[in-house]
Amino acid sequence: MQVSSVSDEHLLTCFANAVRSERKITHHVLALIGEIDRRKLYLRKTYTSLFDFLVNDFGYSPGSAMRRIDAARLLCELPETAQKFQEGTLTLSQATQVQRASRELKKIKNKNLSTENKRELILQIENSTQKQTEQLIATTLDLPVVPQQKQTLHRDQSVTLTITFTHEQMQILQQAQNMISHTVVSEDWAEALTHLARRELKRRTSVREINSARSFGATKVAAVAAVKTIGSVEVTPLATSSKGNGKAYSSTSAIVKPNNQFTSTNKRRALPAAVRKALLYGDAVCAYKDANGKICGSQRFLQIDHIHSWSRGGTNNRENLQVLCGVHNRLKFQIE
Repeated sequence: MQVSSVSDEHLLTCFANAVRSERKITHHVLALIGEIDRRKLYLRKTYTSLFDFLVNDFGYSPGSAMRRIDAARLLCELPETAQKFQEGTLTLSQATQVQRASRELKKIKNKNLSTENKRELILQIENSTQKQTEQLIATTLDLPVVPQQKQTLHRDQSVTLTITFTHEQMQILQQAQNMISHTVVSEDWAEALTHLARRELKRRTSVREINSARSFGATKVAAVAAVKTIGSVEVTPLATSSKGNGKAYSSTSAIVKPNNQFTSTNKRRALPAAVRKALLYGDAVCAYKDANGKICGSQRFLQIDHIHSWSRGGTNNRENLQVLCGVHNRLKFQIE
């Protein structure tokens, strides 16, 4: 249909029908996201969170993904909100505000917002503007109005962040900026925060390198000595993966070759600290693969997993060890 050629009345009618269809589809999408979340299917697709799954596999912006996740979880908790989403009396943004308030209440007052409390809150905020919704939620739950953080990506790949700091947070930042004023002459906050971040990264990286050196020695002698009851050590790539951003991640770990002393009769539950460091040395990543061979590649909350579980006779041989992130390690245990 060529919209430029239709009458004003027909155009408005078509638009109203399209809006109703859009709301119906949105409700269906929320129901699907909620079921994917319940089954944790994103883990099988190598993602550690539903958020990453929606952003990287389906191209949602971070804000859009978060709104849909919050609304989907609210829909699972309160099925009657389905009708409200379809009618437009409750929006995705309002659902996010309710869920965010629930998290803030837990964080600030250590209280849980019950399902019944959420139901009553939704009745109050129906058909309200975003500003009215913020005020109603803040007043009802006695919470401060927390401005949303905004992130805008520009064509030159620079980013504008809109962040609100508390008075205490701002005092801490100001003290830190004063301390580095001899290094960072500019009063620009971006330069100051970047300098502090670089210094922290250098500190943590140096500690990691020192710890690794202690385990490996100049030629990994220390690590070999520490695991001599298990076998010899050599460095080899563990896994290589490519995430949604196109960057390749590689994992380097130590292969522990079993010697004659390591038999099924002297298996040990706990791995020596040196062996754990050897496996997690360098740019270690989660080696979990989905059905298509795609690797998770997460570098957070890494754990050492027995491919053939210990309870079923698995050993501490290197061939039976792999690096997994915490969520995929738990998923593997559930599947087994």
